[in-house]
Order: sequence, then structure tokens, then C-alpha cells
Amino acid sequence: MPFRVQRKIGGWRFAYLPLLLCAFALAADPPLVPLTVCEVLHDLASNEGKTVAVLGRYSFRENGRWMGEQACDAGSPGPGGTPPLLWLVEDPNDGPKPPGDFELDAVALHRKLALIQQHTSLGKFRFGTPDYDRWAVIYGRVETRKAEAAKQAPANLVFRGSGVVVFLALE
Repeated sequence: MPFRVQRKIGGWRFAYLPLLLCAFALAADPPLVPLTVCEVLHDLASNEGKTVAVLGRYSFRENGRWMGEQACDAGSPGPGGTPPLLWLVEDPNDGPKPPGDFELDAVALHRKLALIQQHTSLGKFRFGTPDYDRWAVIYGRVETRKAEAAKQAPANLVFRGSGVVVFLALE
């Protein structure tokens, strides 16, 4: 008799195993699909305050850093005639933390990068290093800029630090 009880319990263990595995599979975050700078700016109101992975041309100059594209929608600038770019603001304390299993959707990333490269190029510099312009994905929070700051860029991308900047090596 005890043998039958153990056997039935063992059968239930096998029934719970697939359910347990499904629960772990559902708990894992899916890979992040990056948004291009133009995609963020196209619907800036709905992206306000959201944490996203942004793909674009990372530019570093003496006056600051930004993510951008040369044009959106067949040559049109960003909202209000401003260039299509997101000003980068590093905030090591309040910048968003990436998910524990930070993974980008590689297929979407390659597809979107190929589209960006059709209308945006990296700068060519006679001096210094080519690191002034690079392709990158940055994980951050979108914040609309106000007043005079909005003339330079429509929004900020607030990020935690260099650990959430992924430079893309093309070969």
C-alpha cells in the first residue's frame, strides 16, 4: 500500500515539472527591441518617462554627448525643426538600471541599424580619433526638454553610466 502512495506522488511530481519550467520561462525577460532615435522622437509624448534601449549614432564633442540620426522620414528634421537627436545625461544615482538579464534582440538590431545607415553616416575627422562618432545602443529614460534647451534637442536620454552604453563593432 505505501508503494502505491509513493508512486502516485511521483506521478504528480512529473506533472508539476512542466508547469514549473513554464513559470521560469515566463519570468525571464524577452530580449529588448531597440528603438531608433527617430522612432523615439516620432512619438515623443508616449515615450516620455519610459525606459528604452535607443539605437543611433553616438556623438561625443567638446560641448556634450548625444544620440542622433541625420534625418527622419526622408529628410525631415525632428519635432519643431530641431535635429533628430537625444541629448545624453549621465545620472549614476537616478538613471535607470538595466534588467538583470540585459539582452538585445539581435535580428531587430541588425535590421534597424541597416536602415539607419542608409541615411546617417559617421563623421570623418582629420584629427583625433574615430571614437567621436560610433554606432551604439544606450539604455535610458526619455525626458522631454523644455524652453531654450528644446532648441538644441527635443529630449534627453538619462542613463546610469557607461555600463549601459553598448558600442557596436561593424566588420
